Amino acid sequence: MTPDAHTITLLLADARLPSGGYAFSSGLEPALQGGLEPSEIGAFLRARARTTTMVDAATAVVARAAGLRGGAYAPVEQAWAARTPSPATRQSSRELGRGLLRLAGRLWPDSAPIAGLAGAAMWSRPVVLGAVAAHAGLDAETLVRLAVYDDMACGVAALLKLEPGDPVDGVRLVLGACASVDTFTPQLAALTSPEAIPAASAPQSEMWAEAHAVTNRRLFRA
Repeated sequence: MTPDAHTITLLLADARLPSGGYAFSSGLEPALQGGLEPSEIGAFLRARARTTTMVDAATAVVARAAGLRGGAYAPVEQAWAARTPSPATRQSSRELGRGLLRLAGRLWPDSAPIAGLAGAAMWSRPVVLGAVAAHAGLDAETLVRLAVYDDMACGVAALLKLEPGDPVDGVRLVLGACASVDTFTPQLAALTSPEAIPAASAPQSEMWAEAHAVTNRRLFRA
């Protein structure tokens, strides 16, 4: 039995995936190590949603379009990398992408969009997510919301280990961050070319990510 798009969306939105919240803090651990106050986490997540997360969501949408056209993913990966200045952030995303691609390959070994990612190259998580969306029949707006939710939920899943508190407060943080960018969903969902991916940088987060990459006191990849 082949799961429907709704079921696959729920699967991919689970921060407990091997490529999700157990491995990645969505930049939150680097931020806390860099001096972010716990009271500022909500603002951090909203800022991330409007910058790094929006770039990733747009990349996933454009990768989905590439997958539907036959799988020309390299230009999408290059456009994403050009909009992700931090080498540590790029490396983390590609390690997450490797985990997600392994999962997708095991679940759907005969998928043409996913097979288009085979080979020696390491692909960023949003590009792999877009290929999965192309295979699963996720529409572009659902994919945008999934990408945003996934990033915010990974951050809050990590938060419960970094600054333990009431999980209900974490849910509020996720919902607030997702709502703060939902107005951009139709605009991002309409993108089809790598050149159209927005370039919204977060220099402070990138500096934190670079510092975090060379410390031995960390729980998460980034």
